Amino acid sequence: YPELMFEPPNDGSYPPLLDMSKIFEFWGQDDLDSPPEIIPEVLQHFDYQNPHEVAAAEKYRDLELPFKVYNVPEVKAAGIKWTDEYVADNFNDVGDDDTPRSYGTAQQSVDSFFAFYYPERWDVDLLGPSPSLDIDWTYDKWAQHAVYADEVSLSPNEKHYYWQSGVPREERLKKRRHWTFVSRDLPSFSSPEPTFFGFNPPAQKGIQCRFGERGVTAATHYDGGRNMIAMMTGAKRYILSPPNACKKLGIVSSRHHPSFRHSMLNFGRVTLLDKKDTGVKMSDREREWLRIAGSAQTLSTVLKAGEVLYVPSHWFHYIVSLQKSAQCNTRSGIHEDGNRNFGGMRDVRQCTLDRDED
Repeated sequence: YPELMFEPPNDGSYPPLLDMSKIFEFWGQDDLDSPPEIIPEVLQHFDYQNPHEVAAAEKYRDLELPFKVYNVPEVKAAGIKWTDEYVADNFNDVGDDDTPRSYGTAQQSVDSFFAFYYPERWDVDLLGPSPSLDIDWTYDKWAQHAVYADEVSLSPNEKHYYWQSGVPREERLKKRRHWTFVSRDLPSFSSPEPTFFGFNPPAQKGIQCRFGERGVTAATHYDGGRNMIAMMTGAKRYILSPPNACKKLGIVSSRHHPSFRHSMLNFGRVTLLDKKDTGVKMSDREREWLRIAGSAQTLSTVLKAGEVLYVPSHWFHYIVSLQKSAQCNTRSGIHEDGNRNFGGMRDVRQCTLDRDED
């Protein structure tokens, strides 16, 4: 880990960024079984049990700079508590207590890459098959496949599955007996009062949880809300790019497109552009955009069980699940200005200006 800096630099030197192509040349997206011997960490890590370090983390948060915290009791406890049996019981409503039932959805992709889209806007005749499908699996069935994926080192070219669930924003305002297991187990995320993680409760839009299996890769996108992401089990690799990198990321700018404000680019392919006989079919347009994306300023970090990652407003994140994993996040409203060195909402709005409406 890098040496702690209690005073955050605000000169553009933190966090250190590299061209995206170098990020994936160092560690290929699909090289899950052969990672580099040493994976350098570029983000500051703060001990949540140390008041001085928490105060420092708040300074980074106020400057809209990414960082991590660790040693968070409720996240560590949830990591132990969230066995497949416990989580499945809550989704199947067969628990021994009075916890209300939770709901989730399984998604399937033809391979490991999941590109976001609004299903109601996807025109199959115009755009072809959708990037993924909602399927009627239970959590139990998803978990069994995720275990299998780890056991056999599932190939990125095979079908992959993702489990998603959310807690509505209204739940935190109810009496605790009406809270589902996520709210109960992560009280700092669900509290109606300000906490380090949910520091603007009126702007909180609920809690989103993602259960990934080995290899599942979520296309890059941004969230307006200031985002705290807790990893309960497993590990995920986060590829972050600042708002002022938007124009290089292939973000869909048409509001009528089903993938508006997301990219449909598989960034892992930036390492294939100058190789022959890769077996991967890419259009000229995809190749052109991947060359552009390869020069986007980027960082890579592995979020491990027990850690919480702060992703500032409008920072882009591209996520690779390294193994079976469980992660939840909550957002605390929009920071419009962002950081003077890395941009903010204005950069993203200019980048996603709907060309169809010019």
